[in-house]
Amino acid sequence: MVDLLRRLRELPKHDLVCQGGVFAWPHKVRIDGGEIVEARFAMCVDTESGLVHPGQLDPGDREPGQILLEAFVDYVEQTCAGNCPNQIEVNDPELAEYLRDQLLAIGIEVRLVDRLAALAPALRSLFDYMGAQTVEPPSLVAARGMTIERVRSFADAAAAFYRAAPWRHLTDSDLIRVEVPKPPKGMGLLVVLGAGRSTFGLVAYPSLAAYCRFLQLGTSGDSAESLPGNLTQVIFDELADLPDADGELWQQHELPIAGPRAYPLAIKHLSKGDIGRPSSKELEFLAGALRALATTSEEEIDSGRWTKDVLVHNHTSRFTLTMPDLLDPPTPQEWLQRGFEPDRRAHERVFADMQRYLRDHPPASDADLETLNEVFAGRSLDEPATQPKSPAERAQDLCFQAFAVRGRRRVQLARQALELDPNCADAYVILAEQAGTLDDELHLFAEGVAAGERALGAEVFTEAAGDFWAISETRPYMRSRLGLASALVRAGRGGEAIEHNQELLRLNPNDNQGVRYVLLPELLRAGRDVEAAKLLKQYDEESANWAYAQALLAFRLSGPSAAAKRELLRALRINQYVPELLASERMISAPPHYAIGSIEEAACCAAELWPAYRATPGAIEWITAESQQAVLEVDRPQRNRRGTKKRGRK
Repeated sequence: MVDLLRRLRELPKHDLVCQGGVFAWPHKVRIDGGEIVEARFAMCVDTESGLVHPGQLDPGDREPGQILLEAFVDYVEQTCAGNCPNQIEVNDPELAEYLRDQLLAIGIEVRLVDRLAALAPALRSLFDYMGAQTVEPPSLVAARGMTIERVRSFADAAAAFYRAAPWRHLTDSDLIRVEVPKPPKGMGLLVVLGAGRSTFGLVAYPSLAAYCRFLQLGTSGDSAESLPGNLTQVIFDELADLPDADGELWQQHELPIAGPRAYPLAIKHLSKGDIGRPSSKELEFLAGALRALATTSEEEIDSGRWTKDVLVHNHTSRFTLTMPDLLDPPTPQEWLQRGFEPDRRAHERVFADMQRYLRDHPPASDADLETLNEVFAGRSLDEPATQPKSPAERAQDLCFQAFAVRGRRRVQLARQALELDPNCADAYVILAEQAGTLDDELHLFAEGVAAGERALGAEVFTEAAGDFWAISETRPYMRSRLGLASALVRAGRGGEAIEHNQELLRLNPNDNQGVRYVLLPELLRAGRDVEAAKLLKQYDEESANWAYAQALLAFRLSGPSAAAKRELLRALRINQYVPELLASERMISAPPHYAIGSIEEAACCAAELWPAYRATPGAIEWITAESQQAVLEVDRPQRNRRGTKKRGRK
């Protein structure tokens, strides 16, 4: 409490009014140990701008005044960027008394009012949102015919599935069709989740069209209400994230789990965004599918069709599963129609095709070049004009084909490539990208780097340094090394990643791969400021990443100096949203796409620079205060110019 008051005392007070209160959270929460309790939270709002700041949930027994005071300090430092209001309004006498005892001496007036007119709409909006978004599904045992024995059979199958980790071999683009038994309505097409190492589980779709519709939701802007009905999921999560009824069920009956983050949640997405639970028959089917996949080998997957006899509840059930995309592989165009974006690496097949054609038909005149245009104009990726001849060429061509498809088919093609040419670096890239664990990814990318070095030979690294990317044969090696560097960063081995990325820029200073954007945050995180400054100078550009990195380096060199402020003002002109995101207590996730100057660009910049700013004492406080001051001064020059003009006329 003393620290909170000290922070408020040091801030300048402004003629602003805040309204605040403490309220009951609309749903019970689970705390450490699994106990379910009621919680409270505080909310603050600026009466003029309407800016809202909800505080953290408090499941304990602290005084309401403490909860509100803590939220008020966060509101001042985060939402108001250090501009402390000189008034706070509450409508609870006890809150008013508590806050007056704490705040009066530091210049903040506390007023007791009858109604919180600015805060009430924000509170209603929050509660309406919570009511719409957090309605818990009915209990898993509420369905007709459901028994705890059936739930236990499902829990046991789910634990076996999680331990087997089939996502090591399958991605969310691998469709699995259930031939036997006849699936419940809307559950005949299965997809395993987990290859991305974030969400693990199994999804049952009613049709290929429904699956494609789900893929397109991420780019169409539609809501979950647009999903077809009967989309069923089994998702693994922590106990605290289960519905209360499920958590109590698992604890009370000691149902099996594979680990603390492997509690299975079986839900159905119904029409219009409603949530339901599987019937007893559907849950039994899910248990059988989970157990069948848990006992499936890589060889069986690659066969495209296999059968498993599994024990479900109190009987044996036979499951026959097929992978239609292995039995009848889709064309690149069909993958695009499903909603998958094209892989740019696949287009290098055209360049390889042209190089082979020129090797066999060297142009002797302009007419020959015109013929070249006629041969390749409008030609699709899967219809090359020439055929690869050597084992190395055939292996690389298989990799180009793999880049044009998705899922398990990529793995099959990459392994075929390695059988033809053990030095095919792109084959290792593909296998690394499909790897189920970080250790496997690191190993496979390192194998790709070694394979690329063998294929190219030592002389190329000396003779072609500086123009490496212009030689198409070097690109698989470059991809392997960049992939290895990125995996090393995720493994917490940033120092090793720096050396790889610096070597990539030495070989290809044109930086066609965007290595500099990966290298810069790691140099700043490691405190290698001289190298970071050289990189910024080498690639002088008008981007938010570069500008805010330059501002951080200036602050590290000279503190809150005039030079550092100049760099920050330049950064603010490029993108004004970054300071607010850098001040967040949690690192921001970067969106896949952004426009220059947008909040999305700011999110990408903040995601990359957040660790470096956090590691620099005083940097967050400085950038927050200075950026807010810059906003406050926007109108001041106009007022000064108007005043000067009047004086000049006198």
